[in-house]
Amino acid sequence: MLTDTKVASIKPPEKGQVEHPDAKVVGLRLRVGAGGKKTWTLRKRVGAKTINRKLGTYPAMSLAKARTAALSMIEALEATGSIEAIDRTFKSAAEHWLENKAKLKNKSWPVQERQLERYVYPTLGDRPIRSIKRGEVRDLIGGIYGETLPNRILALVNAIFRYALSMDWLEVSPSEAIEKRFPEKARERVLSMDEIVSVWRACELLGFPYGPLTRLMMLTGQRKGEVTEMLWSELDLEAATWIIPAEKTKSDRVHLVPLSAMAVGVLNALPCLSEYVFTTNGEKPVNGFGKAKEKLGQFIDAQDVSVEGWTFHDLRRSVATHMVRLGVSEPVVSRVLNHAAQGVTGKHYALHSYAPEKRHALDLWADEIDRAVIGERGDNVVQISGQ
Repeated sequence: MLTDTKVASIKPPEKGQVEHPDAKVVGLRLRVGAGGKKTWTLRKRVGAKTINRKLGTYPAMSLAKARTAALSMIEALEATGSIEAIDRTFKSAAEHWLENKAKLKNKSWPVQERQLERYVYPTLGDRPIRSIKRGEVRDLIGGIYGETLPNRILALVNAIFRYALSMDWLEVSPSEAIEKRFPEKARERVLSMDEIVSVWRACELLGFPYGPLTRLMMLTGQRKGEVTEMLWSELDLEAATWIIPAEKTKSDRVHLVPLSAMAVGVLNALPCLSEYVFTTNGEKPVNGFGKAKEKLGQFIDAQDVSVEGWTFHDLRRSVATHMVRLGVSEPVVSRVLNHAAQGVTGKHYALHSYAPEKRHALDLWADEIDRAVIGERGDNVVQISGQ
């Protein structure tokens, strides 16, 4: 049986290489070449095939670590009868998850891909996924700084390990039971009507495409991505409706958005450059919201007002909050926002379900914006120019 002393004392052969089997872990061998290099390998029969896998080199990999790696590989072979799980590295599992899971639904997958490349692959990328231990994942997360980033990376690797479990590449996820480093509070930022007015007026200075895009987010309460990817073919401006296909919604359900007169006015004022409503090159929707948000902030500051600590998503929360303030019931607000409903009936409600109630709610909200921006008028005429 191999021992630490024996491994250290083994001399290289004059030529070729010699293998020294370990009696404790059957299949584990120390291969010693004429140049003095000592390599740990595992030889194991799988069905009709015999596999040889390099585990590491001595002394970087000690005898104890070589035995642990060999046992882990043997367990994988016995559990699956395949060498796929043995060869599957964390990076290959992550890339498989990105292609077959994340890209199909999650629009933020490019961000996740960059996070993997920056924070995870340098440490775990080339590691066989079955060899990764919970302590290593905990150390990885512990070395990432920021209030929310460590939690985001933990959630990301959690998703990949769960995917690996579903593919039978793992028996147990090494990220389970690892607690978030910092407890997160749900955002509660709601813009006041004075702040809504400031953002609305700043949109006029921002101009196309981000100005009217932001105004439509304010008028409809829909998600930024849904408004950004709006197509002219989804709109019926005569009927004042916008139908969002199921594949574009977070709830996987087609969604009817009644358009207020103000929203129709904003859309009628836009140029038609391609199938996309908000585009600068006609080939794809706009992006680069960071710069747009910065400019919007500058235009807000120029009004000698302060709107601090807000995000585009806060506009959606603000729409919902103010609708409730105006007397709209929470179930109707939920339908306006296309929140995932509970129960079979809720999940499969008809396209035009609650359409009159949603239209009333959005018209009521548009009137509130109009009054706040323009002021009360005796003629009760609703402004539809989008100004």
